[in-house]
Amino acid sequence: MLFSVGFYPEILLAVFFGLLFIAWTFRLAFQAGLNFPVYPGFSPLQGSDTQDLMDEDKFWALIQKARQRSGNSYERQTEILVELLKGERPEEIVKFQKAFVALLDRTNHFRLWERIYALNWGCSDDTFHYFRTWWIAQGKNKFYWTFHYPRLLYFVAIREFLETYEGIEYAADTAYKDLTGKELPLDELGIGDTRGEPFSEGAVFIKYPELAFLAW
Repeated sequence: MLFSVGFYPEILLAVFFGLLFIAWTFRLAFQAGLNFPVYPGFSPLQGSDTQDLMDEDKFWALIQKARQRSGNSYERQTEILVELLKGERPEEIVKFQKAFVALLDRTNHFRLWERIYALNWGCSDDTFHYFRTWWIAQGKNKFYWTFHYPRLLYFVAIREFLETYEGIEYAADTAYKDLTGKELPLDELGIGDTRGEPFSEGAVFIKYPELAFLAW
């Protein structure tokens, strides 16, 4: 026999910590700017009831351009996005914000909320809303992959006390006001009720230990 029974726990521990090291290395790489591959599936905006959205490729190109120029600073990304939007016609800024709000609505689901609850050891409705705005700012590929496979949030998500989620949602409003002197005319838009089945708060830490204990 090549290994005695006594060696098995040591081997299992070595494999476990090896896999943990690999996962942590990939997480750091994605935090530093490594992107996901192009997602081949359908867009979350397909089937949206909102009319006159900005072309989705253009929407994500603006998000990505601001992100690339930001030096991995969320605050700076928001400022750059404002300047990019000010280069658009006012009606295009309205379409941008309609697409943004439509994405917030499509991601308003308990299956996502429970994961962010595990990540932050608690998650109010406001925190969940602002997380989704920050999540959109991570770019098209990270957003699409983690939308369809939420377990991948381990590689993307950051705890709220390390990164303030709020900010980028107001970029279009600021740009529109600077350009026209008026408020963004989106009073008719809104985000519907949270979809899906409510989750058990006590169970999320067992269901998603990678988010609750490893996502630092």
